[in-house]
Amino acid sequence: MKKIFETDWLASQPIFYNELTGKVSENINDVIDFKNFDFHPEGLNNYLDFGYSILEQTPIKHVKFLRHSSKLLINDNGKIEVQYLDDPVEKWIGKNVQENDVFDLLNQSIRNWEESVEGEIVIPTSGGYDSRLLNFLVNNKSRIRSFTYGISDNQLKSFEVVYAKKLSEILGTRWEIIQLGEFHSYFKEWNELFGISTHAHGMYHIEFYHQMISKLKGNNPFLSGIGGDWWSGLVPYQDKIVHPKDLYKIAYTHNLHATSEASLLKSKQELLHSYYESQREQLQEWNFQILLMARMKIILISYLIKVPKILFGFNTWAPLLEPEIALSILGLSPERRRNRLWQKDFFQQHGLDLESKKLYFSRYNTLNYQAMERIPLKPLDVDLLRQIIKPTYVQWINNQITQQKFFDKFLLKMYQTPKIGGALWRLGIKDQRLTAYAAYLTLKPLENLLKTKEMYESDRYA
Repeated sequence: MKKIFETDWLASQPIFYNELTGKVSENINDVIDFKNFDFHPEGLNNYLDFGYSILEQTPIKHVKFLRHSSKLLINDNGKIEVQYLDDPVEKWIGKNVQENDVFDLLNQSIRNWEESVEGEIVIPTSGGYDSRLLNFLVNNKSRIRSFTYGISDNQLKSFEVVYAKKLSEILGTRWEIIQLGEFHSYFKEWNELFGISTHAHGMYHIEFYHQMISKLKGNNPFLSGIGGDWWSGLVPYQDKIVHPKDLYKIAYTHNLHATSEASLLKSKQELLHSYYESQREQLQEWNFQILLMARMKIILISYLIKVPKILFGFNTWAPLLEPEIALSILGLSPERRRNRLWQKDFFQQHGLDLESKKLYFSRYNTLNYQAMERIPLKPLDVDLLRQIIKPTYVQWINNQITQQKFFDKFLLKMYQTPKIGGALWRLGIKDQRLTAYAAYLTLKPLENLLKTKEMYESDRYA
């Protein structure tokens, strides 16, 4: 009798397994074996550089995850076999798709789903192109409950809130704002769900849904726009992918990572080099860059589905992750996809071109600063992390994440000033506190892992 686990074309529901024990789970914490525990040097270093596990290898030796289009079989004796399946993308190479066909496909898919579910339809709505499109395509607008969080100092004036509110007024839907800033209180919940598979930056979504669920009956159908930014044309073409390190250019990390330069474990980046060589030709093509980025980053982005579904019981569906829909969008004319012209024209035709309505808003993202002020971060454990991370790096992070000094606040204001902020960035003058914050969120799961290992060894030898 064989147990079979299988991933879809993106591995949108990550599956982790332990090569030694044969344990398999969608939660990495379930497959970690502290009896035979060690770090995987390259797995750790890639995690530090990208902010999430990549290339089927986690930071822990023998703990891996399935790539896209794969099948994992476990025999009665516990032996694991991994099979790579046919890639559905091969059928779509070179296919040309018309815009009307894409919108018809989206419209029919969402209508079919809408008729198959009951209750109020929850749509996290930023007012951006993807959530705007989903709100528009739901037929019965009276069923929609849309929610938005802001990221600026005054969250009511944030771009996302202003746009989502206007969209709701146009469509006649029920909309509410969710105020955030307390998400540092959810490290435990995040770690229990994601462990060392990815950094802890997505905790704000736990706070978002925690407040949202109090306004609903529960088990609501949930429509997510995850993936739309990838296929639609927002992600630009990288024309200089000529070295394995250039994979960072398509990883789309938003600078949310630490650095392998602080690692005490050295590696030759064999996984990264092997992957680059196997994809060298495809990496020169825009659509494949986007596809490889999505498959590489899905282990992080999957939290947009897992958090509402697993922690809050929402009936989650992400139509833009469906292969037929996503690959149809990738089949559109490159000229029309650049700068998302195909979507912009669609919104103009239907009175949803919010960009033309001269709305007053703020685009500045200070949400992480707000969170650090409201719930200050506990310093990382330098002594515990010194097993794998240089102590000077951890100490630097701890020094930077403390309460803002006068100069830090002044620099933040300068970054938020038109033209000045751009000039500072081009000159390489970065906000070190935000850089340290990203590193903190990357190292925190490592600290939690080492604490758990320490507790296991203490109990074992007690």
